[in-house]
Amino acid sequence: MTKRWVHPWWLHAPAAVLWIGFLAYEIARIGSWPDRVPLRYGFDGFPVAWGSPWIPFALVAGLGLVFLALSALLDELWARQESSKRFNPLTLLDELVVGLLVGTQLVLFETATSGATAVSFPWAAVLSLAGGGLLAAGLLERLRPFVISEEAIDDRRPEGFREELESRIARGERIVYWDVQNPRYVAFLSLGVPATLWIGAGFTFRSEPWAAAILVLVGLILLLFYGGQRTRVTNDEVTIRYGLVGLRVFRCATSEISSVAVRRFAALREFGGYGIRFAGSTIGYFLAGPQGVEIGRPGKRTALIGSDHPRRLAEVLGAVGRIEPTAADGEKENA
Repeated sequence: MTKRWVHPWWLHAPAAVLWIGFLAYEIARIGSWPDRVPLRYGFDGFPVAWGSPWIPFALVAGLGLVFLALSALLDELWARQESSKRFNPLTLLDELVVGLLVGTQLVLFETATSGATAVSFPWAAVLSLAGGGLLAAGLLERLRPFVISEEAIDDRRPEGFREELESRIARGERIVYWDVQNPRYVAFLSLGVPATLWIGAGFTFRSEPWAAAILVLVGLILLLFYGGQRTRVTNDEVTIRYGLVGLRVFRCATSEISSVAVRRFAALREFGGYGIRFAGSTIGYFLAGPQGVEIGRPGKRTALIGSDHPRRLAEVLGAVGRIEPTAADGEKENA
């Protein structure tokens, strides 16, 4: 069954109007575009790099679309994790970025078309467009209806799963269990964004080789995250690795585990995002939500490991650590 979209699309109307308005306005005037436009200005207001007008146009079109999509994703995640209505500051992201892009590039386009040789930063245009967009977005967020969304996780474990694990451990067998979190957005960020950056590097290589090199480098760094988060549990230790190269970000001996609990959490509200996050005495490792397994370690931070199958992961951790998993409220986990 397809999940119902929880947060309303009209929350993104201010940013969408700014983005579409800029594209439509510039396309309508494409016949008056100059052969080249300034791509970068010095502190004195004079251009130091020139290029095709399609480059800044593509910048607004591409980055604007990316941030509209990113804001929609973050707003949806926020709405799904709400237990009560709270103001979502992340809803202002697309209005802020698109307002800055449109306000800046609109004035620079007009300056280049008029043949001016110097320009000052367009504070008035940026403040009016970005500020107006933020104000409208804030008002729409206040009007957003609250919808209770309980995400159900299919985490049924096979009959006798825990008993089989304990039997194998008692016989001296080695247990190796893998738990993988690899949501779709990770593939987009680690493949789609680098591809976009490398295309941009190709356009800017001649005029801005250093900028192109930075884009290529950032793309390579993002590519390393392809594959998501992989949690590995053995008789002796628990490790978490990220990405293509399997960068280890967490290790804990099973003998150090004092408690195992399945816990529900709101990644954006409690931790401010995804990845490796800190909140009080807890360190979280998760790329998605809304459930994970919390490991207690005396004298160390509690570790919260995100999982698409938290009950199974908890059973494995309980078996190797010889601990009975509990729910977040302290009750024993049932099959």
